[in-house]
Amino acid sequence: MKPLTQKPIKRTALGSWLKGKAPHILDTVGDLLPDRGGLGILKNLLDKNEVMSPQDKEQLQILIAQRTELENEITQRWQADSSSSSWLASNVRPLIVLILVITLLVFIVLDSMDLPFFIRDAWVSLYEVLTLTAVGGYFTLRSMVDKRTPKS
Repeated sequence: MKPLTQKPIKRTALGSWLKGKAPHILDTVGDLLPDRGGLGILKNLLDKNEVMSPQDKEQLQILIAQRTELENEITQRWQADSSSSSWLASNVRPLIVLILVITLLVFIVLDSMDLPFFIRDAWVSLYEVLTLTAVGGYFTLRSMVDKRTPKS
């Protein structure tokens, strides 16, 4: 979910809210990724902003807190799965990534064979989202686990 999605702030519900209430702040942080420090920068800009009403600032603080909590829950769930003693729980993500990559290779081969083979755009879009989410999430999680695990 990109782990939750790796969408920039401007393409999230938070970005939609900022577009109506504080477009000048959205112009500044719109291209940042929320889980790469974008929410912290947004919070700092919000604290220093004198144009927004206190009610709008409070509402934005709630949206930021909700987004942060959601990202933390997803990270905790993935970490719990990867450290689980259950074979299925700890291997489902690598298996999904493997299946998606193999499926992509099959599609590439079928496309190159010049067969009357066609996949509708809706399925291509769905496959793209699934693959980006699974592969991005898997390798993001793996890098997080590797960084947090002390080397012997």
